[in-house]
Amino acid sequence: MAESKDGEFVATGEKLSSVPDKVAESKNLRRLDLSDNEITAIPAGLFPKIQGIVKLHLGSNSLSFLPEDLGSLQSLQYLNVEKNKLMALPSAVWTLLALQELHAGHNQITELKGDIFNLTNLKVLDISHNNIEIVPADVGWLPLSELKLEGNPNLRIPKIVMERGFRAIMSYLQVICEQHRLVEQHLDKFATPPGETGAAPITTREDVPKDPKEVAAIVGKRIEGAASTGVLDLRYVGTSDAVERLAELSVAYVADVRHNGWTSMPKSVLGLPQLVVLNASDNHIAEVAEDVQPGHLGVLNLSFNNLSKLPSALGGSPVLQQMYLANNFLTDLPPSFAKLPMVDLFLSENQFTTIPKAVMGMSQLAKLSIACCRLREVPAELASVTTLRFLDISFNELTTLPPSLSQLSGLNALNVSFNPLKVFPKVVASLVNLLELNLDYTDMSEVPPEVGNLRRLEGLQIEGAALPSPLDVLYAANPLLLVQIHNTSLTSLDLSGLGLPCFPKQLTRLSGLTALNLAKNKIAELPPELGQMSGLTALNVTGNPLRTPFKEVAEVYGDAALIDLCNAKADKVDLTNCGLQQLPEEMKIHARALQQLKLANNKLSGLPPWLSTFSELNTLVLDNNGLSELPEVMLQLPKIAIIMASNNAIKALPENLGSYVHLQALVLQGNKIAALPASVGRLSELKALSLASNKLVQLPDIIGACVSLRLLDVSNNQLRSLPRALGRLTRLKTLKAASNQLRTVPQDLLGLPALSEVFFASNQFQLKDPRVELNASTPAGVKAVLTVLVEASKSVPSDEPRTSTVNPTAAAAPPKAAEKPAAEKQDETKAADQLVAAVGALHQDAQRPVTPRPPAPENITTQEHPDAPKPEAPHLADNSKWLYIQKHLDTIAQDPLRPKKSGWDSIPLMHVPRIIAAISNPPPPPAAAADPEKPNGMPKRPQTLHRFKRVVEQSNMAMQLLNRVNDALQQRPNNAAPGAAASSPSPVVTPPQPVGPPAQPMPMYMPPPGYYPYPYPPPPAYGPPPADAAAAGASGAALPGAPPPGYYAYPPPPPGYYPYPPPPPGAYPYPYPYPQPQAPAQPTKKIGNKLKK
Repeated sequence: MAESKDGEFVATGEKLSSVPDKVAESKNLRRLDLSDNEITAIPAGLFPKIQGIVKLHLGSNSLSFLPEDLGSLQSLQYLNVEKNKLMALPSAVWTLLALQELHAGHNQITELKGDIFNLTNLKVLDISHNNIEIVPADVGWLPLSELKLEGNPNLRIPKIVMERGFRAIMSYLQVICEQHRLVEQHLDKFATPPGETGAAPITTREDVPKDPKEVAAIVGKRIEGAASTGVLDLRYVGTSDAVERLAELSVAYVADVRHNGWTSMPKSVLGLPQLVVLNASDNHIAEVAEDVQPGHLGVLNLSFNNLSKLPSALGGSPVLQQMYLANNFLTDLPPSFAKLPMVDLFLSENQFTTIPKAVMGMSQLAKLSIACCRLREVPAELASVTTLRFLDISFNELTTLPPSLSQLSGLNALNVSFNPLKVFPKVVASLVNLLELNLDYTDMSEVPPEVGNLRRLEGLQIEGAALPSPLDVLYAANPLLLVQIHNTSLTSLDLSGLGLPCFPKQLTRLSGLTALNLAKNKIAELPPELGQMSGLTALNVTGNPLRTPFKEVAEVYGDAALIDLCNAKADKVDLTNCGLQQLPEEMKIHARALQQLKLANNKLSGLPPWLSTFSELNTLVLDNNGLSELPEVMLQLPKIAIIMASNNAIKALPENLGSYVHLQALVLQGNKIAALPASVGRLSELKALSLASNKLVQLPDIIGACVSLRLLDVSNNQLRSLPRALGRLTRLKTLKAASNQLRTVPQDLLGLPALSEVFFASNQFQLKDPRVELNASTPAGVKAVLTVLVEASKSVPSDEPRTSTVNPTAAAAPPKAAEKPAAEKQDETKAADQLVAAVGALHQDAQRPVTPRPPAPENITTQEHPDAPKPEAPHLADNSKWLYIQKHLDTIAQDPLRPKKSGWDSIPLMHVPRIIAAISNPPPPPAAAADPEKPNGMPKRPQTLHRFKRVVEQSNMAMQLLNRVNDALQQRPNNAAPGAAASSPSPVVTPPQPVGPPAQPMPMYMPPPGYYPYPYPPPPAYGPPPADAAAAGASGAALPGAPPPGYYAYPPPPPGYYPYPPPPPGAYPYPYPYPQPQAPAQPTKKIGNKLKK
């Protein structure tokens, strides 16, 4: 029972023979389900009444057609018409722009016609179990996620493609089928057959008249037209009678016999006199006439037939240079084909298991397509065909490529997609002149560094490869970035704004890189590989979520400082002012080489145990942190020489302080240390000891054992006296004891020979003259100060000791060592002074304020080194020109239908350039087939058919011919006899002013290649001729700056007009001769390019 509720109407399985009237009456209908009934037709006008419908289900009925007003359902997203009797889908289907699912399986549909590419939202297309032979290439550009094609018995998609599933089918449609369509489109541009102007064109078998007499009349007109134009068009009408009548032709340059269902290629066709182009695709040809060697044949198209072999005689064709043999059953080529001067050879969609040996002998071959076959190997001998510019071996069973292919130095385009390669073929990286490379779905998971050699690459495809991060992100952003990050010729590289999750480690190979832009990515940490880029001087990582310590270092010191931070070989790392609470583990990479580590002005409370592995660390700066003790891990640093931990909260020093046997400087200012351990006496190499601003009340006598001391700073403590043992510090240069409670000094200080600086101010000495300066910085001043202080010490009451108690054993002078040479003493003194100075500099550096972050470098773009060698593909040799064109030009002068005019080399071969352009230079994919997610409207994976557009030699030849088209059939006068076009040239003068356009529109016909239509009258710049035009013509003199005699220069016209003969009275069209304007014309009948009264 039919059920209707808000927005829905459902009536399924009720054996309805027609659509219920209630459907049209339903308001706000969104879903209509009439499936599983017996409905035979949809009433006209129904769909416009339910325009808001979103889902329409008409499956399992008896519909034989759908009305065109289906196009009014612009909100429709789901359409199901499966299991009906549809012969075709109406063109209105392709106007449903919101459609997302189309189910049309289990019908009798034979082809898909219309603007399929309009369905830019279609995700599911089911056309299974129909009678479809060809799936349009436009389907490949739809944003489909599901495509069902099974159950079409005559489907022209190779089995090897179908076996590999959805992705392979879509790529096949985009690339291979696009190639077929381009060829067909260009071949369809031949001139309309004479006598059929204005008649309905024959573009399908259904257009062919049913009456044999009408067909015979069409054939007669086309053969008659071929007699004058040299172009034989028997598409769809190549009957047996037509074949028999070919004997009437004395010459035929182009023969188009497509779509005729022929089972063999007759000798009468292949042997047409002076045949240059033969197009016989889309037949059922299983054999080609034997023992025929066409002497002028240059282009042969036998695609989409049933050929399993070709006659050997074709190998003797002297100028055959283009063969299109796709979609047949060929397994080999005759050996005689090796002698052909072949340039373009298309063998795709056949049964080859290896490349035919005949191909190796084609010394001029530039393009070879042998895709969609069963190739299991590429013979090494293919490398001998060094003229190859384009090679397509996609959709085969190749697992590797031979190393010998590196000899193909001129190869511009290579397609190896959909082969089980597994790894990137190393030989590909040696093809430095590649412009296009397709490796889609070859099961690769990595890209070798050698890919950076492909610097000329303009198109790279590796879809389906399981690339590791961040290579997958780079590829998604721009496939050519995979080349750039391996290009060792780069001096700067821009990888900003790509969404990179991590730093590309592959950049370490770019030894010449000096600037790198990684701004606005998603990089959280930087690896040691960044530090290996020793030549890098400019780095931009702004806009990345960097974590500690990278974020802090970049904020304090700028992005370039991160290079040293990541450099495992760096000898210095500065993390001052970074706000660290603990030493980050990212520092572990420095364990083997780091010598100096600055950690001042942070929030450290300790150091991690793994710091003990820093075998070369000799300087550690920990000023202004939160340490309560010296970390024990310091004792395990074998080469530690300088420890600075000022302004912390250290209360005591470890008892085993003397274990730091190589310690040369200990700076512990501003702590809470009350005493020194006895082991300090073992620091025999200690040269600087700074304990200022602590809570010392006395110094141990054992300090006299630190015989290497040059600096002793105990200022701002609570000392009441100094030990006599200081008198043993013979190398002491600076003694700072200011701001203590000293009342005496030991007399032994007067015996220190190196002492040149003392600071005793702000103590409690009982001086006779309080104004005496107690600080001195010269040896004489030091002596004077000490003399005053020693004298003052004598007046100290006896109950106060003048010196601290001295352990006789500890204070005893050590055994006297052997006297060192004076030079050695001088060097030691100099080194000690340098150490003290370095410690002072480190201390000052730790007190520096935080400065603003240095700005990151901007405008870093990708640039190569100007001196980097640039590979360049060689051009084809001179002997690879289009031989069949030259041969045609050598014989065309004998054609009585052609004017006898000098400069035959500038006359094109009629429509041959169109075929050349079709095969060599196809256009890009349809613009409408875009990914809606892309704001620029480009396809998500722009497979732009680079592999067909980059064979420059053939394309350039074709386009040059097209650009200089000067068809001689249009250059002779319309009433001149054949052969007399330029026999009596007349001067060219301005034609008379035309009286206006013709009263009735003239019949239109398709102009030859390169010709543009133009309206009547001529543009304003072309006025009437001067009064003396006739005289000028009579004298035979040409006016200055005029075109060649007998021709009037007419500029390219605006679009939309076709040339039509003859002109109205008074109008002077190009290229009719001058001086006399065209007389009023008699009624004419156009036959080919000849005008007869």
